[in-house]
Amino acid sequence: MKKRVVSLFLTVIMLFTVLTPAFAYAKSSTPVWDKYSKSGSHKVSSFTFKLKDNDFTYKVWYPKDIAKMSKRPVILYCNGTSSNYIKSPDTVKYLKKAASHGFVCLTNTDENTGMGTSMNAGMDALIRFNKKKNHKLYNKLNLNKVGLAGHSQGATCCLNLASKGNYANRKYFKAIYACSLPTPQLEASPIQNCPYDASLVSLPTLMISGTGATDNAFISPIETSLRPAFAKLSGEVIMARMKDVEHADSIMQTHPYMIAWFAYKLCGNKTAAKAFIGKSPELKTSSKMQDYRRKLYCKKTDFTTVKAGASSIKAAWKTVGNAAGYQLQYSTDKKFAAKASKAVFITNKKTSKKTIKNLKANKTYYVRIRAYRTLYGKKSYSKWSKVQVVTTKQSKLTAGLS
Repeated sequence: MKKRVVSLFLTVIMLFTVLTPAFAYAKSSTPVWDKYSKSGSHKVSSFTFKLKDNDFTYKVWYPKDIAKMSKRPVILYCNGTSSNYIKSPDTVKYLKKAASHGFVCLTNTDENTGMGTSMNAGMDALIRFNKKKNHKLYNKLNLNKVGLAGHSQGATCCLNLASKGNYANRKYFKAIYACSLPTPQLEASPIQNCPYDASLVSLPTLMISGTGATDNAFISPIETSLRPAFAKLSGEVIMARMKDVEHADSIMQTHPYMIAWFAYKLCGNKTAAKAFIGKSPELKTSSKMQDYRRKLYCKKTDFTTVKAGASSIKAAWKTVGNAAGYQLQYSTDKKFAAKASKAVFITNKKTSKKTIKNLKANKTYYVRIRAYRTLYGKKSYSKWSKVQVVTTKQSKLTAGLS
């Protein structure tokens, strides 16, 4: 009996020894999330300041060893309604964490940031600090790498800061993290009074919200907030939702992807990029997320000339710098009905002209063109050009019989 017990004990030990490494060293399915959920390698310092233009207090977190570092990328963080870093200690946690990864982060005590005025003033201050000798941030800010982040009304603030025609500082901003972006209707209402127009924004934008009732049914629904903004934003756009997360918790739950997004977009970090792009981006494969979509923005092109021959059309157009190619469509129907339309793909982005042959003589054709970009075999198109209307000439044989 004793031998059997010893034998069983040894068997259990052997199984434990064999199986433990498999569990201990199993790869995480969310390595980017894991990395940016933790603090980075830098200790963090901070300071506060006030401005003459308003009554808000501004706070900056930055790497303690910034004096020994190269110029640092910047994150402006915009508060949600009735929230700021004093009322919400979680804000301090993730901005301090971002600073530990090498960013300089600024926020303030404004609880109604939506129109962007107070945060634009904060950006003005950072620009001054960067030029001011003896300041701790003197010549340490990379003003070509500034990201905008915000939660709820703060997400609206980001879009307004980045909108064409609103602020001169727009030229510094390079990427947006919009968490739980409210619907345009809510933001334009007297409750918020901070309307926004996503069509005026062309920066790379990551939109994340929760599927909990407060986001999903009221503040940031996918049908009335995320998808309309996704369609209107003219930069690279990614959207996703975190499962079972309520509005109030969405920024705290998703902030690792905020830090990763700016590490990717502002710093070119290839590890961080894996959360957003590739054949299997983490936002798409993570069991925590759903509704991943990505859109590549492609600039619109237009024709320079469209001329008709006896049975052909010669078209020339402006080339687009970020295009992979062009789709030229022609039709005998002005609404481009499928049965009456054909398309030609031009796969060389430098090509700027094409002749369409074997057309019917003495026939009216409607012609349009659009550029496209390709990612993993999927095309993202620009808007169509203006439609050109041309009529092919009579053939010589037909003309001679008339």
